[in-house]
Amino acid sequence: MTLYTPIMAFGDRVKTLRKERAMTQEDLAGRSGLALATIQRAERGERLSADTIASLAAAFDLHATDLTSSEQAQDDQPYLPLETIRSGRQLVGLIGRSESLDFGFVELSDLGQAELVEQLQAWCSPLGPSRIPAGAVGQVKLELEALQLLNAMTKHGLTVTGATFTVTAYEVDDDCGAGQPVLMGQCDYVCAVLRVGTRDELIDRAYVMDGLGKWENPGQEVVFPAQPDTLEDWLRDLGTA
Repeated sequence: MTLYTPIMAFGDRVKTLRKERAMTQEDLAGRSGLALATIQRAERGERLSADTIASLAAAFDLHATDLTSSEQAQDDQPYLPLETIRSGRQLVGLIGRSESLDFGFVELSDLGQAELVEQLQAWCSPLGPSRIPAGAVGQVKLELEALQLLNAMTKHGLTVTGATFTVTAYEVDDDCGAGQPVLMGQCDYVCAVLRVGTRDELIDRAYVMDGLGKWENPGQEVVFPAQPDTLEDWLRDLGTA
């Protein structure tokens, strides 16, 4: 039996509470007054409004703070702030200065949306400066092509957000993990991050650390939230007070 614990991730917490009460997702939707799609979003651990969280908590006979106390674990994770991509020039500029792409999207409601997401991902290749035409006419054509795709996605209820960040990659010889790491070299590259959300599910940040290798570090574009004081920090401060 899986037990609910305070340290669970939010999505796992909602799912476990629902199952412990022998409720289906449809049951929880009815009891909370929320849409089924919202329940599914909650169980994926996606960002929800305060009102939605309050409705979920009430359905479980809990206070909202009891349901979200583990959200601090997510809020403590490094993230890249994303902005809404509204123009073709924004999208062209993003792919034109990047050498790598981190692409993701929310759960979609129909195949038409899926086809547009697939088109966007395919359109973003190849990456890098060579993608941008040298002449003004060629560049404007590319920007209009990007804008046409963005407009089509907007009509289908989709919103594209994105940003870029610098990655420092270290070339390390550690004898396949068996030896002492020896730095052989390093290089920097730019990674583009694109997320496709919906009008109700805008993605304003990307947790990019999981996409980096063992010997890769993000640049200053990635936000590292302040971490709570540890017992060691508290004891050290007490000793110097």
